[in-house]
Formats: sequence, structure tokens, C-alpha cells
Amino acid sequence: MDRLNTVLILGDPGNDSGLNYLKTLIPVFKENGIESRLEEISLKDSSTPAPELDGVDLILVAGGDGALMSLLRMLNHPAIPVYGINFGRVGFLMNPAREAREVVGQIISGSCVQQHLPVLEAIWKTTTGESGSAAGVNDVVLERASGQTVHLDVFIDGVRLNAYSGDGMVVATPAGSTAYSLAAGGPVIHPDVVGILATPLNAHRPVQFHSLQFPVVLPLETTIRLVGKGVDKRPIRLVVDGEANMDIQELSVSARGDFVTLLRLEGYQYVKGLVSRIIGEVGDDV
Repeated sequence: MDRLNTVLILGDPGNDSGLNYLKTLIPVFKENGIESRLEEISLKDSSTPAPELDGVDLILVAGGDGALMSLLRMLNHPAIPVYGINFGRVGFLMNPAREAREVVGQIISGSCVQQHLPVLEAIWKTTTGESGSAAGVNDVVLERASGQTVHLDVFIDGVRLNAYSGDGMVVATPAGSTAYSLAAGGPVIHPDVVGILATPLNAHRPVQFHSLQFPVVLPLETTIRLVGKGVDKRPIRLVVDGEANMDIQELSVSARGDFVTLLRLEGYQYVKGLVSRIIGEVGDDV
């Protein structure tokens, strides 16, 4: 970071341990001549007003990956760097809660590792003709909203790839490749590989459907368009970084053109995080 004068510290009042930890950072920033302010915001309440970002050089937040997604959505995925501290369950995008002086020291010294997450934009039309849009850094999921499978026409940059039948489709960034897409059999994509991933969900096997059976990794500049068929009998819902919208007719997903910058502790290595948070440690004799 080129400069650090003001830090915005955001804590969820529903996460006592995270909020108490954040309070320990304030006097350490003050000792180093850096202004910091703590605001308590409910990250689970979509009606919560966004905090003021004028003059803010860094955002700190405590919680899990879901809290981070909610915050980024609330702030419209800002260009200001974000340092997340894990007080959730998995916290793959968060940092461990180290001693306050260590954390502040690394931030001030500029020794943190920067991780850049591309922002996806989802634009859709509903069955009633209404339009909507949302942005996310994890994944965009188009899935069945009833007991019936969805039928989709899948287009890649305007070229019809597939007439798909199954549970739906996940479009993910490298950050999102370790979430729902991975559970559905998609590959893990290193964040330095800048692209997007389309993973089918439980595609139908019969040859009559010709459904896409495998994930596809595409350049970040790609536009993926999904068009629902027979949606009156086969309703579809859309979930963008955990936020749901119903009665989708058509969806277009592409990169918005900007990135969110996450700060990770000095020495952070993606593969180590993959082992500790996703794969799990094993003994040498295994």
C-alpha cells in the first residue's frame, strides 16, 4: 500500500468474538499514528446502510467468507484493499486472528501479500420481463427452484455450446472454484490463473439431452449466457455470492472489469491454504 492514514474497522454485533478482537487493534493503530474507527454493522441484514468510505485507505472485517461476501456486496466491491480476519468456519479468503501487534505491524510495513479477485457481473431477465443485476467475487449459480430439472441453452461468447438438462450451472471465479463448484466436481483454479469457470450441476446422462458433463475453464473476458426453457413448469432461481433471486428467464455473466484486493498475511501461499482449509493435513506415513 502506498499510504495508510485511515483504517475502517467493521465488526458484526452478532459475532462477539470477532468484535472483541477488532477492538484490540484500535490502540495499536493509534500508537503508530494511524487513525482507525470501529463501526458495528449487521452483515446479515441487506437493509443495513453502507459505511462511509471517503478518506479510507484500508478496510478490516472479522467473520467468515460469507461475511466477507456480504460486506463486499454492501460496498459494491470497492477498490480499497480489504483485510479479513477469520472468525467463521472455513474462512478460505480470510486471515487467521494473530496477535494484534503482529497484524498491524505487517499491514503498516507493507509486507502483506495482495490477492486480486475479479468481480463478476450477472445481468438477468425474469419471467415477468423485469431486469436485474448483481456483482460477486465468488460464484453465480443458476439452479432449479422446484423438483423438476432445468433446461438451458448455454452460449459462450454468442456461440451455442449446449442444450443442457440438469440441476443447473455454476459460474465461478478462481476464488469461487473452491466453493460450490468444487463440491460439484469442478477443478480448483489458482488465483493467479485469471479466468472463469462453468461447472454443470448433476447433468442428465441420457444421450437425448446431450447435456454438458464436464466443467469448462474460460478466459476472464468471456461472456456466458444461459437461457431457460419451459420455465413455467421448470422455475429457475439465481444466487450471486449467496444472494438469491427468483423466476429467472435469462442470465448473462461476464467480468465487470475491476478487481477486489484482499490483503493476506506475510508468507501467505495459496497451496498451503488449500491444504489447511480444504484438503486437510495428513501424516508423513500416509
